[in-house]
Amino acid sequence: MDWRGVVPARRLAAGDICPHTGRARLGDDRACVLLDKYAGLDLHQLRHSAATPLGEAEIPLRLIMGRTRHKNPRTAMRYVNPGAEAIAKVTEVLAPRRRTH
Repeated sequence: MDWRGVVPARRLAAGDICPHTGRARLGDDRACVLLDKYAGLDLHQLRHSAATPLGEAEIPLRLIMGRTRHKNPRTAMRYVNPGAEAIAKVTEVLAPRRRTH
C-alpha cells in the first residue's frame, strides 16, 4: 500500500460542526449528490422551495436575502415564485370585485 497520499485529518472549524448533533456538516458537493440521488432535486430548486413561501408570507425581502444568501435583491427575488393563491390576493387588492345588488 502506498502511504504518500495520506495526510493527517485536519481539525474541523466550529462552523463545520452541527451544533445539534456534533457531527461534521455536509459540503455543498456532497449535499448536491445526495439531493439528486434521493430526491431528484438540486440546490437551486431548494432555494425556490424555501424562498417562495417566505415571499407569500410577506416576509421582508432583506430576510429572504439573508436566508438565500443573496446580496442583490434582484437575485433573491428570482427564487420567490408566487402561487395562484398569492396572485389572486394581489389581483383582489388591485381590482376588487364589484358588488352587484
